[in-house]
Amino acid sequence: MAAIAHEPPRSAAPVPWLIRLYPAAWRERYGEEFVALLQSRPPTTRDRLDIVRGAIDARIHPQLLQELPPRVASGVDRLLALAAVIVGALLTIWAGIIVVASPRWGTGDQLDDGLIAASYLAGFFGSLIAMAVLVGIARRYAHELGQAGIAGALLAAAAFLLILGQASALGALVLPLGTLLLGSGLVRVVPWPIVMLLVGATVAMTAAMFGFVGSNGQEVVWLSLGLAFGPSWVLLGIFLRRGPRAGRVALARA
Repeated sequence: MAAIAHEPPRSAAPVPWLIRLYPAAWRERYGEEFVALLQSRPPTTRDRLDIVRGAIDARIHPQLLQELPPRVASGVDRLLALAAVIVGALLTIWAGIIVVASPRWGTGDQLDDGLIAASYLAGFFGSLIAMAVLVGIARRYAHELGQAGIAGALLAAAAFLLILGQASALGALVLPLGTLLLGSGLVRVVPWPIVMLLVGATVAMTAAMFGFVGSNGQEVVWLSLGLAFGPSWVLLGIFLRRGPRAGRVALARA
């Protein structure tokens, strides 16, 4: 029993090499808390991957060891967040109706007129509100986005306008480019996985549109690639609600 009582905890093994991945300044500041956390809760495989990613980020961006100011959300941030969530919901309805209700090739069935109208209205208002959200993001987060991010937001807004103006092919080509440029600065506002999801879902949406058209509307399975587009906007809205970092204006003027 005495041997068992003095046996080191199972979580002690990964502590040395995991903490040594971080820079010395990081270990000096957060080392004790980090070790205590690992000893209190053995890390899973996913936790270890997150720890390794965090260590790489800490070495690439050592300046982030400084305390980050808190986020301060205003009414504008909450409005943009709500609008982005609405965009996501409407685009999900639009894509969902098309994918679920579109008749399969060879059946001879026709899409119900009521569903066509509902899908069109959801897509129309979703695109319209998306334009406003993108312009709002370009104005509200100009400091975080930088010139490339602002240009990307406006380019993506123009893509939605092209789609609404019946220039869907051109708009579908411009939209992923604008979203990619926007994402280069948006990572300073929302977590990078959300940005990657938004960019990836936008590219998938473009592939869905061209794949469906290329099959002469016979391969509805192409449209399923666009199902993640709406949810990616919902997640964007959720994280936009946090607002920008406090003191960003002072930093911009410094």
